[in-house]
Amino acid sequence: MKTKTIKAEMWDKVQYIFKNYYDGMMHCAFEYEGIVDEVVLRKALKQVVDKIDVLHSSFVANPVSPYWRVNYDYTDADVLTVVEDDDFITQIQKILTRRIDCRGKLQFEFTLLKGNGRSMICFLINHMCFDGRDFISFGKTVCETYNGLKADPNYVAKVKNGSRSAKQVYRDLPPELAKKAKMLYKNVSRTNIKLKFPFEPDKDTDKSHIMRVDLEASALEKAKIRGKKNGYTVNDIYLAAFFRAIVKFFDGVDGKTPTEITSMLDLRRYLKGNDTEGYTNLTSYMPCKMTGGAGDSFCETLARVKETLKPHKENKLLGLAGLPLMAFAFQAFPFAISQLAVKIGYTNPLVGMSNIGIIKSEYIDLVDAPATHAFMTGTVKFKPYMQVACTTFKGTATFTISERCSDKDLVTMREFLEYMTGLIRDYGEEKI
Repeated sequence: MKTKTIKAEMWDKVQYIFKNYYDGMMHCAFEYEGIVDEVVLRKALKQVVDKIDVLHSSFVANPVSPYWRVNYDYTDADVLTVVEDDDFITQIQKILTRRIDCRGKLQFEFTLLKGNGRSMICFLINHMCFDGRDFISFGKTVCETYNGLKADPNYVAKVKNGSRSAKQVYRDLPPELAKKAKMLYKNVSRTNIKLKFPFEPDKDTDKSHIMRVDLEASALEKAKIRGKKNGYTVNDIYLAAFFRAIVKFFDGVDGKTPTEITSMLDLRRYLKGNDTEGYTNLTSYMPCKMTGGAGDSFCETLARVKETLKPHKENKLLGLAGLPLMAFAFQAFPFAISQLAVKIGYTNPLVGMSNIGIIKSEYIDLVDAPATHAFMTGTVKFKPYMQVACTTFKGTATFTISERCSDKDLVTMREFLEYMTGLIRDYGEEKI
């Protein structure tokens, strides 16, 4: 059989170049009441993976033009590992903090964890393949296929399969806007604000961890109601809580210190149907830079967040700046040189937030096992970089910090997230 290859797209390359800043993996877990049928799940996963070539490919970092080499020599047994253990918390940490070699045959590890009448499906996928939005789509497709096979053993998975190019972001824009967007060469990643999470400087004992803290649905709903009444979005509230936590925990920071949080932005907003043709990365950055500081109270911070983000939200080409510059670097130079150019020209955010979005229960419920909890996280960052990620399931928001860090750092991360969620809770109850 002739070797099949796939062109490495812009964000595939960027994720590869930034591999020294984070582990490059996306992590997800769906928990179920009841025991998931491992035979059917394995079949569903194999069907879906078979139709997404990049998931069963090896990345070839060719110095001129990198590409994916598609592999077909994998079996049903390769797509799923089954673990039986009642200690879900320990197993989740062990399973989800592994790292996949992009040069390997498969760009994923899927595990079915079973114990004490419960099940958990754990997904670990190389971020080079696609982003958080398509991660949710992937999980939904797997669950749909599982349910379809339960009803009909001859069911065939329905999987989107099309272009992975970042250029599709311009496809549905009005011609004049598209023309303008393709000229936005400004580099928005650069910043002169260098705030750092108070990690321990010693890295000798660091290990990969995922710290999770949940905000109960009732508390989030109250915060949403109050925020909506005052003209604030949920994302505004999350950012305000994050800024207040920075003021409390970061060394040398008070309400007047210039602060900045960079949020990840889904660019599917510019596509008809809000979806890409194929599984891919289509993201950008949205900085929230408060040069005058976060202020002295939660409500003051919230007002400053809204005011700071107002011009961004009114921008018809939000998130598209800098993409032409990155694309030019990859087109104009061999990959070996463009890697250096991107490293020099682009700054990985020291402090970031990724609101991955809502995981709907109807997306992941199985016919023989209802979903009870679900969360996704971004990549495991390496010091001094950190990111707070959030997903929502059945109204409960799960906040995570994924980090290679020490046990002492882990304690600080929990305190940080508990302070954040506590502020959101207090805001909803009008205590602040």
